[in-house]
Amino acid sequence: MAFTIKIYEKNEYLYSLLKKRLISFYPDAYIVNPYLDRQDYADRFSTFTRVIYDPADINISDIPHSTTSPIRLTEGSGIIDCSRLIQMLKNEEDSPVGIRPVSGSMYAVLPFVYSDERERFISELSGELSGADFNIRLDFTSKIRAMWKGSVRSNMTSLLEACRSKKFAPEDILKYCNMDDYGFLTPGSTTNCDDIYDAGIERSKTLISHAANLAHSNNRLVNVLTVIEGFRTKDLPELLCSCDKVSILLPAQSSEEGIGASELITMLTQTLGRERVYVYYANKPSDSDNPEDDIDNRRLVV
Repeated sequence: MAFTIKIYEKNEYLYSLLKKRLISFYPDAYIVNPYLDRQDYADRFSTFTRVIYDPADINISDIPHSTTSPIRLTEGSGIIDCSRLIQMLKNEEDSPVGIRPVSGSMYAVLPFVYSDERERFISELSGELSGADFNIRLDFTSKIRAMWKGSVRSNMTSLLEACRSKKFAPEDILKYCNMDDYGFLTPGSTTNCDDIYDAGIERSKTLISHAANLAHSNNRLVNVLTVIEGFRTKDLPELLCSCDKVSILLPAQSSEEGIGASELITMLTQTLGRERVYVYYANKPSDSDNPEDDIDNRRLVV
């Protein structure tokens, strides 16, 4: 059943992130911005309309009177909690629409550590991904950092090139993958050191979008892990907007933690939502007698 979600948000960039996030859960909804979409063609094909409004842009009294139960974009903290918005859209009695089932999960790791510490972290993380039909790993890194030792017949460069086609389907990612030592299906590394960055940011966004659609499909249980390195900070929100969990891996927890790391954590928390951003420290000692650091003991939810 089609319905319309109107988002009153003057910041076009913020609106685009919200639209990408909500469409994953409500693929049949028309999502429009009254500030940008002047003609309400979507209303002609909708059974009802829900409104999300930014109180910084519009007063609730200025929203058309026909609107039922408008939803505030924020609750005064300045942080947009997408899980709250999705839940409110789902539970309203006047919205007889079911939330789309999500079979798998989309993960991202942003490592600021040596590659061996990153791989140790991913090895521990793989324990959370048991029970899926497939676990896929995509390394958006330089070839030097990817540490792939397998076949070069199907690689990340080929996959980045293939995803340009309009005929490319999310399931096609599997055609480019081989099994690695951790049980992930992965295309491995690129052909040349900087193919990821030479292809341009839009290509990475396209492939990540396809990967998210594969993970969030209800056709099969697929988890996707992306390793993100070397991108500009301002590009990260769009790269990560479809991820269910974003893990930032830092070298150490200390009072001298860099201003840059703090700013990155704050920025991602504000744009993605507090519930999706986690911070881990590679060398934080475990409280147990086990010399292997347990992943839960290193977690700091922000």
